[in-house]
Amino acid sequence: MVFLGAIGFIKPEESNGLDLVVRVAIIFVALTAGFRFLGKRELSQMSPFEIVTLLLIAEIVSPSLTAGDESIPGALIGAATLLLLTFIDSVMTYRLKWFQTVSEAPPTIVINRGRLVEDVLHKDRVRPDEILSEMRKSGIERLEMVKWGVLEPDGRMSFVRYDGEDTGAEEPMVS
Repeated sequence: MVFLGAIGFIKPEESNGLDLVVRVAIIFVALTAGFRFLGKRELSQMSPFEIVTLLLIAEIVSPSLTAGDESIPGALIGAATLLLLTFIDSVMTYRLKWFQTVSEAPPTIVINRGRLVEDVLHKDRVRPDEILSEMRKSGIERLEMVKWGVLEPDGRMSFVRYDGEDTGAEEPMVS
C-alpha cells in the first residue's frame, strides 16, 4: 500500500504518515543522485538561471511529496523525514568510505606545478577563466605561482603557492 501511494495510485485521503515518509525518501534520493551527477562545480556558484531551475524543481516535486496533504502533521512528518535522511546521509558518509565515494565528489587537482590539468578541467566542466578568477580572489597573479590548485568537494577552489614556506600539507598524488 505504501508503494502504491508513493507512485500515485492511492489518493491523498487514503495515504498515511508512512506513505509521506516513503514519498520524501524517494524524492530525497532522486534529487541527491541528480545533484551528484551534475558535479561539484555546478552547486558552488549558481547563476540566476540555475537558482530559478532549483526553485522550479522544488515546485515541481512539492505536490508529489505530500500527495495533497497540507496539514501541519503532514508538514511535520515531511520535515522530520527530510532531517532524518540528511542526518543518516551525514553519518553514513562519515563512517562508510564506500558511501562517501558515492555521495560526495572527491577533491581533484586542476593545477599541478603551475600548469592546468586539461583532462580534469574537461571532466569537471571547469573553464580556465574560472580558475584564473579564483586565483585573483586568492591574491595569486600568475599560474606559475601555483604549486597545485584543488577543486574541493564543495565546488570551491583552493591553492598552494610556490612561495618557499612550508604549508604543512602533503603534496597530492597526480594520476
